[in-house]
Order: sequence, then C-alpha cells, then structure tokens
Amino acid sequence: MGLADTYEHGITRGVVRYAKERTDWDLYGYGWMFRPFEAVEVWEGDGIIARIESERAAHRIAALSVPVVDVAGAYRRATFHAVTNDDEETGRRAGAYLLSCGFRRFAYCGVAGTAWSESRRRGFAQAVSRADPRPRVFEAPLPWWERLDNTRRLRSWLSALERPVGIFACNDTAGLKVGEICRDLGIAIPDGVAVMGVDNEDILCEMASPSLSSIELDCEGIGYRAAGLLDRILAGGAPMQRAGRILLLPPRDVVERDSTRIFTCADPLVEQAMRRIRLSSLGGMNVASLVRALATSRRSLETRFKRATGSTVHAEILRVRLSYAKGLLRGTRLTIAAIAAQSGFGSSQRFHECFVASESTTPGRFRRVAAAGASVLAGNDAPPRARMPSWRPQDPG
Repeated sequence: MGLADTYEHGITRGVVRYAKERTDWDLYGYGWMFRPFEAVEVWEGDGIIARIESERAAHRIAALSVPVVDVAGAYRRATFHAVTNDDEETGRRAGAYLLSCGFRRFAYCGVAGTAWSESRRRGFAQAVSRADPRPRVFEAPLPWWERLDNTRRLRSWLSALERPVGIFACNDTAGLKVGEICRDLGIAIPDGVAVMGVDNEDILCEMASPSLSSIELDCEGIGYRAAGLLDRILAGGAPMQRAGRILLLPPRDVVERDSTRIFTCADPLVEQAMRRIRLSSLGGMNVASLVRALATSRRSLETRFKRATGSTVHAEILRVRLSYAKGLLRGTRLTIAAIAAQSGFGSSQRFHECFVASESTTPGRFRRVAAAGASVLAGNDAPPRARMPSWRPQDPG
C-alpha cells in the first residue's frame, strides 16, 4: 500500500503502530512511494495487508497464495479477509445529518461497480427514505472524475436536480468535483445544493470554496485491527480455510464545514432561527437573544421550532456548540478552557457538564481517544512487545 491520501496514511499508521508492539514483524511497502506493485510477485513474505481497488490487483494478490487482509472493501473475494469501514453506517450518518439540515430532496454521487460505494448509497437511501423514497443517483466507473465525458454527464445531472437538495458524495474527491461544477453552473452552495463527502481529507476540504463537510473514518483503527487479524492468521488462530471474515469499524463524526451550514424549512421563522444559530451560537447567543433578534415571541419560536425540527431551540444551540468543540478537541492543542470559551460556553465547568451529558465521556478523554485512534482496542489483538521492527520500503541489500 502506498501513501497517496489520508485514508492510506491512516491505515499505515495503524499497521505501523501494531508492528511496533511485535518482536518479529518486518514491514515492506509497495506502491508509488516504495517499490512498484509488480515487484510484489517476486516477494517472499508471509502475509499482505492491501487496499485492493481493482479486479486486476485482486487477481495478482490472490495468485500469491499468502493470507490477505483487504482494507478497501471494493472487491470482495472469498479467499480474502477484510477489515474495512462500515460503509452502510457511513451512508446512514450522512443521510441523518442532511435530514437535520432540513432537506427533503436528496441525491447520491458515487462510483459504479464498487462494494463500498454501493454500501454507502444503500445506507444513505435507508436514512432518507421517509422524506425521499427515491433519491437521485449519479454513478460512473473509476476514475470518473478524471474523464471529460463523465464530467459532462455529471454537469447535466446536477443541472437537472430539483433544488434545494442535499447531496452525499461517496468520497471527498467526488464532493470536490460536485462543488466545482456547481460553482461553474452558478448553483449556490449550500443554499441550492449542500454537499457532504467522506474521508475528511482536511487540507483539500478546507481549500475548497466553500469548504467541504465530510465524514471522518477511523483509518488508523482499521489498519491496527487489520494487522491484528493478519497476526492471528499467521499464528494459526484464523486459518486460511476460514477466509472471508469481514470486520467493520464504524466511522467517526461528521466534520461540518461551510458546504452544509444551512437549514432549509417551509417555515421562514424556523429557517432564519436555524441559520442564526449555526452562524452565531458560538458568540454567546442564547434563546432570549435569538428571540430579540427575530422580533418574535419566545412561545411562538419554541412551538414552531419544535414542530419543524423535533428539537428545542436550546438543544440546537447546544448541539452546534458541542460539534464545534469536538472539532477543536480533535484538531487543536488548545486548552479545555480555551475550547470552552471559543465554543460559546460560559465556563469550563458548564462545558464539562454539557459534554459529559451529551457524549458520556469527558472532553479530556474524548481528546485522548481521538488522538490514539483505535488504541482502546489494542488489548483485543495482542499484548504490546518491546522491540521495534524495521520499516523497509525496498528489499534489503
């Protein structure tokens, strides 16, 4: 596996972390940063952890007759084990999030012929089925975002969508392409089209205009568990005749950015209230100040808000603050006190109380678990060992 994107970086971190706990593991890298993929055919190793993204690669790896743990989930093989992201759950989370933005029309932009994209589409369709039983779908074979004819098809598909619409893109690359074409067509994001991707390629997502919301995956956890499974196979605990086992790890949180910071609603008062909450709640807004800003009565706002969203105004303000705080806990080294202040909480104590009530853990523990990836699972796979193995991007000698 190379190191081409955030997904591969995370997987590799998990594999390396597991290998450092062993006394008898050597790692060899294959891919554009290491040895060419063709060289694996003369490699004399014991087992393979691979991101298998094509039938051709699956055939070549299967021919090696060594245990294989796939971490892509694109092409299933009865002789391969797999540790992958739970793609149906990823789709369900995307659907639930876009529903919470008030959308009642939905679309999916995916890849034809791959299991992970099909699973994400299926989970998404399940989540939005009550509001939109038949979300629109665009799919083309990989790498469709590089082909001019597919770009023309995508452009036509986006032009024909009834708006406003929430679009779930199968990954960040597809999401960025959707955003690019929408800008070219003059379709406002997120007012006309809200776009959500998968993988949280943070640099690319932040550079997009507007920045792209995305679902973060537990890539390091996948890599760590894949290494643990391969270890058990090599030790005889999961023999080859029992191949075909699939372990699914749930995704992490939705990382909200500007491409989905909207709430669309038939009730203009609720729509205006939600937009103000999502834009201003971090600055100390509360229910009373929102009522004053909207020049309405508290009773009217609360009643209409509850009817439209199923939630209270206070609960939505709190949700937005906690979502922002979780992003700061994952991605910065700010103190808990600084995060509490930036997230709109009056004090660290209030932040702590609200966080524990919502997440069933403290802010400090949430940060440690997020930083450690799947370290909480380490005891399930193997006890830590002392000696660090060598990392060999090329054959020795």
